[in-house]
Amino acid sequence: MIAKNEEKNLPRCIESVRDIVDEIIIVDTGSTDDTVKIAECYGAKVFCYQWNDNFSDAKNFAFLQATGDWILTMDADEEINSSDREKICSLLDNDAIDIYLFHTLSYVGSSPGVDTASNLNIRLIRNHKGYQYTGAIHEQICNCNQEMIDRGKVKIEEITVYHYGYLDVVATEKNKPNRNMKILEILLEAQPRDNFHLFNMGSEYLRLRKYEKALEYYKKAYEDFMPGLAHSPKLLFKLITTLDALQMYEEEMRILNEGLTYYPQFVDLEYLKACLFHKQKKYTLAIKGFKKCLTMESAPLQLRNINEVEGYRSYYALGEIHSELEDYEEAYHYYVETIKSKPSFYMPLHRIAENLMKSGRKIQDTKITLEKFFGKKLNAGAFAKLGEIFFSIGKYDIAFDYFLKACEQMKPNQNIYYNLGMSQFYLKHYQEAYHWFEKVEEGKCYEEAAYKMILCEILSNHTENADRLIQTASNFEYKKKNKIYEAFRNLAADLPYPVVSDNKEESQQYVNIIFMILNDLIKTAAPEIFEKSLQLLNLIDSDEVLLKLAKLYYRHGYYRLAYQEFIRSINIFNRIDKEGLEMMRNSIDLARGGKGCNRYKKVKESGEYVRNN
Repeated sequence: MIAKNEEKNLPRCIESVRDIVDEIIIVDTGSTDDTVKIAECYGAKVFCYQWNDNFSDAKNFAFLQATGDWILTMDADEEINSSDREKICSLLDNDAIDIYLFHTLSYVGSSPGVDTASNLNIRLIRNHKGYQYTGAIHEQICNCNQEMIDRGKVKIEEITVYHYGYLDVVATEKNKPNRNMKILEILLEAQPRDNFHLFNMGSEYLRLRKYEKALEYYKKAYEDFMPGLAHSPKLLFKLITTLDALQMYEEEMRILNEGLTYYPQFVDLEYLKACLFHKQKKYTLAIKGFKKCLTMESAPLQLRNINEVEGYRSYYALGEIHSELEDYEEAYHYYVETIKSKPSFYMPLHRIAENLMKSGRKIQDTKITLEKFFGKKLNAGAFAKLGEIFFSIGKYDIAFDYFLKACEQMKPNQNIYYNLGMSQFYLKHYQEAYHWFEKVEEGKCYEEAAYKMILCEILSNHTENADRLIQTASNFEYKKKNKIYEAFRNLAADLPYPVVSDNKEESQQYVNIIFMILNDLIKTAAPEIFEKSLQLLNLIDSDEVLLKLAKLYYRHGYYRLAYQEFIRSINIFNRIDKEGLEMMRNSIDLARGGKGCNRYKKVKESGEYVRNN
């Protein structure tokens, strides 16, 4: 492998292969952390290489160091599936094959879990046969004389490699898109019509969620679409997902239908087509589409992007459709099928709980129904998950009881302490919540627990302790959050507080912090305290605050207030989006049977809490 600053990932990668390889070659391209030291501890042969913005050059240098008959190539942020390791050695005796491709499963989002993306990557290459990489980025294998490789010598194997490099935190830390785009810009300057480079540049913009730019490059690549190219199915898939993100549904449907003429076995496209029908509320067509996915065989690995669309994903989508149609019995059936197909996927249980409550089921019956999914003997993990489920549907007292049972069976657990605190917080038991938050002493919940303690003390009128906690929180790395909590403490006590930011760009960094607080307070604070908290919107300069406030009201069932704020957002800032328009339309009907303005009837409607008014 080639590596740079991979001290966090390297041990996991090497541990996954050390028992099946004879030597470990690591080419370091300029690490400033303990990458080299860790590699040497594993007995690796480490070589230094001056990085020149060319992945092929670095990998070919690594190849030159390998003495074995076969080369296994990995990235440091990957690991071989433990149950597949032994399969690799048996491949080496096949004299007819020189190159093997394995299935790469890339985790996406905030943490490894259900959300994954699939790729095929070259992993095993016969050494001393003149094979080498070409291309500065997204490098390809060729012969040393640049001839096309004999496809008969290439084979795909169902061996899984897990990839952690697309997780949000990793991509942010390593700034991969900017590095890759710099290289691609140079390549496209020399070859502006190169289909593969255009596709890869589009993918970098897609990763940055710059959908218009991604579409620009994907369209250029699609102009010369050749179904036989290895990356062409991926191009189709990403073009379609980009059109979907831009809500260009008519063009998306056209490309979907074209794609299925090229690749009839491409189950992902059938699934995306059904999803599009679902978004358009064409329920009959959507149901037909998802059911078709369930009858199809798994697509060949080269046509896989979303995993298990012919299984649990389609079952779950059918459950969601029937939930929307308020056919809770049919929805229950499909959610159960989802769980059978993917026991580690817990969202169906959340939806089952929600539907049971909507259909008027007693809370005790709901508990019994859900507990049955965990078997006869409930353990700490089951209690914790049940706590999360009931918390998600707003049954905080039930959630607290489950979290407490989990806590009693576990060693000290920071996440459970935090969940116990949040349950009590939303029950408005501020001092009980404070007690649990205080137990969180480390981990990812630590800082959030500290801020929740501040809210507990402000809502309990314990001003002096709130000030002490705010002072402690000033040591946290993200100072802007502390500034907003300090402002709320003053506003709650009817004390003045200066404008936080007059700069529109800087104000954007405060918007999410403010709405995280408002989301908590709308659930748990007295109306007069929530009214005071709205003054936080006066302390920044942002034209999206009324739209976000309208959506906040809508999501919490205050439909009349939501409608009023949507109107004000349009009138004052000329701001509305498609989601807002949909909510605005729904607000009129929902207000007749919803909570309306009853709880927050004191909230000012004069616009005093919008500074720019």
